[in-house]
Amino acid sequence: MFLVLLRIAIGWHFLYEGTQKILSTPWGKTSILAKILPGPEGPPFTSEGYLRASSGPFAPKFRELGDTESRQKLDPDKQKAGWTLELERVVTQYGFDADQKKKAEEILAKRKKDTDEWYLLADNRDKIGKYLNELDKADKVESNPRAMSYEKENARVDRRAAEADRRELVKEVDSWTNTYRDDLIKLATPEQLKKGGEYSPPKTQLQVVDLLTMWGLSAIGLCLILGLFTPVAALGGATYLLGFYLSMPPWPGLPEGITEGHYLYVNKNLIELLACLVLASTPNGLWIGCDAFLFGRFGRARRAAEVEAEPDPRTERPAPQDRRKFKNR
Repeated sequence: MFLVLLRIAIGWHFLYEGTQKILSTPWGKTSILAKILPGPEGPPFTSEGYLRASSGPFAPKFRELGDTESRQKLDPDKQKAGWTLELERVVTQYGFDADQKKKAEEILAKRKKDTDEWYLLADNRDKIGKYLNELDKADKVESNPRAMSYEKENARVDRRAAEADRRELVKEVDSWTNTYRDDLIKLATPEQLKKGGEYSPPKTQLQVVDLLTMWGLSAIGLCLILGLFTPVAALGGATYLLGFYLSMPPWPGLPEGITEGHYLYVNKNLIELLACLVLASTPNGLWIGCDAFLFGRFGRARRAAEVEAEPDPRTERPAPQDRRKFKNR
């Protein structure tokens, strides 16, 4: 009974965390789900800040997940390659003719030219170089196991100070992309816009991470509450929790990060992770849950076959030699 209650409690935790993140988004606030559950106040959910605040030996990998340090965004070659791909997507979606495609290529060429000129300015070049240099120095100190505690603390302070420079630089770069995209779409005729529909740029890596977090937590929570595919859901929950644990591990010499309370080695994520592994190792959903209806009949059929194969003790008779031995005794 308590294992089933544990499964439902963990499922509710996952489900509520996921749905609250969904309801914080603009499309979540207008969904049917918003009429059932109250949504949180504040900005839409994004994992950017969480990933950027990662600590420990796996921090660089977590920061790369959504380009939270904007290293790719501040690379002019990658920017140009992205704009070229976006031109091809717009041309394909709205079916541009030769003249429209030529004008779109002229817009792209001008955008690339203006970008090169901006990066060539000494002031901008120095700002980007200073920002990337501060990040590299912080990474070097944080990844050095022999670094002193004060050196690591200074590296964290420098990283937070570099965040202001990043925001200023990225604000300029984002304005280029938005203006460039609008200029391309303006080339489409009303008929092309109606036929092609609203243009949706491809999701960034950070947006994909956000969607996987929101919907993954919700799906795992719902399956655990219903007892549906329980072992798979429990292992999925353990995988998420392992990622959360490793992103900000409560290890000596690391900052506490975004946590409640004080921990050393063991925190709430690790405890819930172990609980999920316990659930995955038990037939929990077969006791009470949808798994009992979907897969329970296979177990019942197997047990019935085993019972039929066993001899009936009421009809079993000892062998003749056994009866003689019994008489002699």
